[in-house]
Amino acid sequence: MGSKLENKVDDHEETPRKRIESKYDPKILRQLLKDGLDAQQIMETMQIKHKQTLKQYILKLISTDRVLYDVKGLYLKDSKRPQVNQFGFLKVNLKAHDLGDLEVNEGDEFAIEVIEGKIILTKLNP
Repeated sequence: MGSKLENKVDDHEETPRKRIESKYDPKILRQLLKDGLDAQQIMETMQIKHKQTLKQYILKLISTDRVLYDVKGLYLKDSKRPQVNQFGFLKVNLKAHDLGDLEVNEGDEFAIEVIEGKIILTKLNP
């Protein structure tokens, strides 16, 4: 007489799972790093879709080689070149830009105009 656990195991059908193939190749990654490629170029060459995956590969290589690899563009965002996100929002880090004598504080409001393909922000006086 079988136990309940055995019955559950017997009743469960094996479903094939999609296995994700790792693109980690230490030889190629090491060479790309020695060639001085930045994060975006490495991702394109190795067909990596997410920066987090590249970070994991770099950490794995650092652990294996016991060498610290510095990859331009991997950990820091270029705050001087903001990008529109998937929701259509554009976030601008004003501290990263030279605003001259313009003083900007929390809560300031801006008018937005589009003129000849340029987005113009005009600070409104409170």
